[in-house]
Amino acid sequence: MKSSCYCGILKQPGKAIFYLFTIMILIVKESHEHGRCNHNCFGPVTRLKIYNELSHGYLHVNGSNVVTTDESDGILYKISSGRNFYLYDMRAEKFICWRSRRPRATRELRNKARHRMHSPLIARNFSNPKCRFQDLVAEGGVGYVNLAPAFNRSLLMKFNSRGRFVTQECTPSTKEVRKRHLCAKQTNFLIDDGDACECREAERHFCRAKFAKMKEFRSVCKTSNRINGL
Repeated sequence: MKSSCYCGILKQPGKAIFYLFTIMILIVKESHEHGRCNHNCFGPVTRLKIYNELSHGYLHVNGSNVVTTDESDGILYKISSGRNFYLYDMRAEKFICWRSRRPRATRELRNKARHRMHSPLIARNFSNPKCRFQDLVAEGGVGYVNLAPAFNRSLLMKFNSRGRFVTQECTPSTKEVRKRHLCAKQTNFLIDDGDACECREAERHFCRAKFAKMKEFRSVCKTSNRINGL
């Protein structure tokens, strides 16, 4: 039956060409759709994960702290700003920023050692110039980067095995073997760009009043609001 069917089609050149053309369109469409994202991130926003191998965790916000302890999700939103970028944690609704200056020594921070150990990274509700970062090529190999604040590329993010920012060098004595792992640090990060098709929420989130003053969103949000009738 099948052979007779094919023979019937071949006896009709016009129909054979039509079937061949249809098959070609389907093949091209399938290959195109496979590599194309139908729901790109919004404007200057892309989605990514930043992984630290030493702590086995992703960079994220925990309260007002910035740590690398998240082993599951760790999704951040990268907002491009010229050659630099912002890092935003949508779950915490906060930006990852560099502290403007070390906090004043209150009663809780009178101990100088504790004061020195205060992390230079902090999570903030609103962006400012200290929240802009740059990525630098690292020596760890392909895919590895160093992260530094835009205002000083010599200041690198560095985390220990517990996912905390390393604020000072430490040289434990041989009697403190159990604490040696806290002195190890890593400045290299692996970047996973993730799936841009899964960030359709970016437009809705970043066109809110909270981000209205950011120059990165002014024009794209104005266009978006006009299209959506807002």
